[in-house]
Amino acid sequence: MDNDGRHTSDLKQILSRLRAMIDSTDNAVQIRRFDAFGIEALQVTYDQLTQIWTVREHREVRQFQFDDIDLVAIEVYDVLHDFKLIY
Repeated sequence: MDNDGRHTSDLKQILSRLRAMIDSTDNAVQIRRFDAFGIEALQVTYDQLTQIWTVREHREVRQFQFDDIDLVAIEVYDVLHDFKLIY
């Protein structure tokens, strides 16, 4: 598969995990961890009441908030891509 196909597949997988956070009914605050090579690269929290996403990146110890799932997916993809380049 070419790089564009792989990138599209990765983004679809990320979006699928993020949508599951919206659909989940077990807690109002959903947390998912994203890793590369078995190492946690970042954590995403979704508050269903406020509909705010928080992305906490571990490598650079920084945190961002979003109100748009597409922006969250792009940020997760970028962090994972950069993380994989390091290793």
